[in-house]
Amino acid sequence: MSEPKEDGGKRDGGEALEGLLGRLSEGLGRVLDQQKALGDRLARLEGRLDEEPAGQAPPAAEVRTYDYRVLHHSRCYTLQDIHGRAAEMVGVRRCLALQELAQVRTRYHTGTGEREVRYSCRVIPDGDRAEPGWVPVEFRIDKGAGADYSAFLVMPVPIKSGEVFEVRHEIRLHNAFTGRNEWVTLVVEYPTEVFRLEVLLPPGRRLVGARREESEGASNSFNKRRVFPRTLPQTGQVSLLWEEERPVTGRAYTLFWDW
Repeated sequence: MSEPKEDGGKRDGGEALEGLLGRLSEGLGRVLDQQKALGDRLARLEGRLDEEPAGQAPPAAEVRTYDYRVLHHSRCYTLQDIHGRAAEMVGVRRCLALQELAQVRTRYHTGTGEREVRYSCRVIPDGDRAEPGWVPVEFRIDKGAGADYSAFLVMPVPIKSGEVFEVRHEIRLHNAFTGRNEWVTLVVEYPTEVFRLEVLLPPGRRLVGARREESEGASNSFNKRRVFPRTLPQTGQVSLLWEEERPVTGRAYTLFWDW
């Protein structure tokens, strides 16, 4: 008796196995083809990278060198009448020379109104010796753009590297603070340890308000804060004071007041 079902089952099973192996082989072939194509693309990419010249490294940031450093900068504006027609400014910078200086460059701000300008300097001796008197110095103005110039102070004797010296800047101002909204600005042009900016307003005119702010550029201002005035008991003057440690070089620091 024949067993046709068993023979048919073997044939059917063999054909199914052959079909499965064919499909696996076809799938494996596609995977190998994809890997080969990917490898070819990577090889071409590496070849292009090897052929292209290496780009130049970006230039290192320019580092500005300074010929002196400001240890302490004090500036005081004294308004002498309630209409702001007469005022004076006295500023003193104590500096450390970083190289020999035959002349000292400083910021010269023309501002508004008529003014009379004087500069003087002195070298601070080491030890406990008494500080010498101020020596008037000549200066020349290097005019730049806008209202900000540079003044070059001609030293009577060159300042040696490592010496501490002071520069005194005095201005008599006429009709400089006649508006209801006024301000003074200190620009930190050299690396500075600390500054003290003060405005003394005369008694007899009411102060409406005062504030301070920092700025970089013409329109970028920030760190706006209210300034609380104090009255000096000896003179009755109103003091607006701003003291700042390690101010940012190149930044402007401005005191505003309304009166």
